[in-house]
Amino acid sequence: MQNSDFYDIILKLKSLGLTEYEARVYLALLYRAELTAEEVSSLSNVPLPRVYDVLEALEDKGFVKVISGRPRRFEALDPKFAFKNYVSYLRKLLDDEISNLERNFEVLQPILEERYYSSRLRIDPSSLLEPIHDLHEMEDKTREMISSAKQEIIIFSQLFTWFNRIEKEILEALGRGVKVRVLMRILNPESREIFNRLKKIGVDVRIASEEWYPVRGTIVDRCKLIFLIWVPREEKRYWSPIVYRPHYTENKGLISIFLDAFEYRWSSASTP
Repeated sequence: MQNSDFYDIILKLKSLGLTEYEARVYLALLYRAELTAEEVSSLSNVPLPRVYDVLEALEDKGFVKVISGRPRRFEALDPKFAFKNYVSYLRKLLDDEISNLERNFEVLQPILEERYYSSRLRIDPSSLLEPIHDLHEMEDKTREMISSAKQEIIIFSQLFTWFNRIEKEILEALGRGVKVRVLMRILNPESREIFNRLKKIGVDVRIASEEWYPVRGTIVDRCKLIFLIWVPREEKRYWSPIVYRPHYTENKGLISIFLDAFEYRWSSASTP
């Protein structure tokens, strides 16, 4: 087998992606059928300790089949079918590699995008929102915001059951001449009582037209916003919702989005 044609074929097989030893072993099996590992080693000049790994690799790639028995024998597959098998093998490897790359990039993407946008937009995306630890801290922050209000307070909530915890600050704001608007729902006697109390003290209050709205928040003087997002645990079952972490922001862009949504909902709300 050691002639110029042999070496030329070896080079061409290597150009397909086979190793030197894989090319030698496959070529040996093309010349002779059903060889043992020892015979393959002798004919291909590949050391016997390496032949077993090479034969296993060629089987994985679709070039060789194993004939059971003692000893096991090895047979080269028809080159046409072997090449089809090899293409399928490479395609699967590539698909697996691409899937792995995509998974890795999913983790890397937010890290890279943060650096990309911070250098181009001159902002730190993480500074747009200040996380609030829990609902108690959110209500403390809400009271602080309302106490600082000079012109307008906007509140959007489902039943506004937490009104009693900010009622004092609302009354003081009204006393300062601050305009207060509240958008809420009336679904039970408690929320009806809250609605009536708001009307009585001079709050401009309306009933939202939606059955459910997944955001609660307060906007003060159109420059401060605190909000949380929640989702029902079951469709159309709105009690005990899952509450996402509250956030505070003074970012004009984010506040504009919330204001636009509020004004749209306010325009379709009712005033019984």
